Amino acid sequence: MSFLKNVISRLITAKMAPGSKASIVISADNGAAAIVLPLVPADLPEISNPQNNETFEGILGTMSVIGTLGLRSVSIKGLLPVDPTKYPFANPLGSSAAEVINFVSRYRSEYIPVRLVIAFSDGSVYINMACLINDFSYSIDNAKDYHYKIDLIEYRMVQPVTGGLV
Repeated sequence: MSFLKNVISRLITAKMAPGSKASIVISADNGAAAIVLPLVPADLPEISNPQNNETFEGILGTMSVIGTLGLRSVSIKGLLPVDPTKYPFANPLGSSAAEVINFVSRYRSEYIPVRLVIAFSDGSVYINMACLINDFSYSIDNAKDYHYKIDLIEYRMVQPVTGGLV
């Protein structure tokens, strides 16, 4: 986790481009590596936070039972420049398209959870969650930049000794 803290600390203290207030970091949850999305979408992604409630028909009519919290999910769409330096508004610490694609491919194929952190330049955090990459799709445009969509779902770690959640 110290690797991720180091990346976030560098992002917060880095000179951000005007109007750039948030950074999106995806790191290997084992702390081995991290990527920084070079361009943050204008609207931060919506976080879906379902609850597994149940509804059934009983003698008294339709009844509801409060369920457990479901897994949060996030979907991010954006642009991955081949060379982030050609965009003056890009995060100066942003990863290239190749770095992002290679990172995602590697950790999906190695079955390693990742950690999504969206932090603001003032140090506040929008989301910090361990997650699995459900889907990652991308295409290339005429400028040879990539457009991507990544779907992430919360990963809850089970404590081996007690069987409870970490």
